[in-house]
Amino acid sequence: MSAKSGRIYINVTKNYGLFGRSEDNRPVNIKKHRLLAESMKEYGWLPCFPLACFRDKANNLIVKDGQHRLALAETLGLPVYWIEVDVDFDIAKVNGGQEKWTLRDYAEKYARNGVKPYADGIEFSEQYGLTLGTAFALLAGTASFNNVQAAYVTGRFQIRDRKWANDVAFLYSRMTNISKVLAKKTFVEACMALARLESIDSARLIQNAERCREKLVSYSTREAFLEMLEEIYNFGRKNQVPLKFNAMEVMRQRNATVAAAAAKKSGE
Repeated sequence: MSAKSGRIYINVTKNYGLFGRSEDNRPVNIKKHRLLAESMKEYGWLPCFPLACFRDKANNLIVKDGQHRLALAETLGLPVYWIEVDVDFDIAKVNGGQEKWTLRDYAEKYARNGVKPYADGIEFSEQYGLTLGTAFALLAGTASFNNVQAAYVTGRFQIRDRKWANDVAFLYSRMTNISKVLAKKTFVEACMALARLESIDSARLIQNAERCREKLVSYSTREAFLEMLEEIYNFGRKNQVPLKFNAMEVMRQRNATVAAAAAKKSGE
């Protein structure tokens, strides 16, 4: 069956065996196309993005563009919309010119469409000088953007822990204003751990950092930064506080709770 569109006929079929694979294309890897799978579950195969095929010397239809959509369509039982082209083009050159969407592209798209958490996330990022990934992870109450990426790119992102996000961002911004060498992802992670401590006196830490600027140096790990911050926090203090141990223990307990909740949810 086909529908005429200008000079091109858009065909539709559920005969998935009709198509052969081009040897100059990448191997099919469905696991790397999770977002495509989600979109096809929601919208089906959009006729405006047909499979592009050409005929080889044996008159077989060979897929040039859309092999992952074809594989997903077969898995989901969807009809395949396809066109036949009269040129054997280099798909690597064609797809190589495509520019991937950035985190800002997604955030601005949803913000323009009135999805408030994205507008708030952009503002939060700019207010504290954080990357978008870090800002949105903090607002979601998690230490890693990977935990919210799927929701983020599909417009389902929600702010779940603004207080913790504000506590982390405040501490990070004040400390990096004192010394720019602290402006690292691992230092953000250290601030994340400290902000989970109910007993932390952030004002004391910042005040001591002002007095001990020579102790503010760059490290490659969260743990090393926590050791540095513990020394600064205890500067001039008679009763020493095991800041690093306390922070790591709180994070360990929280991670165990989150993992248990995730396991329970997956088993339901």
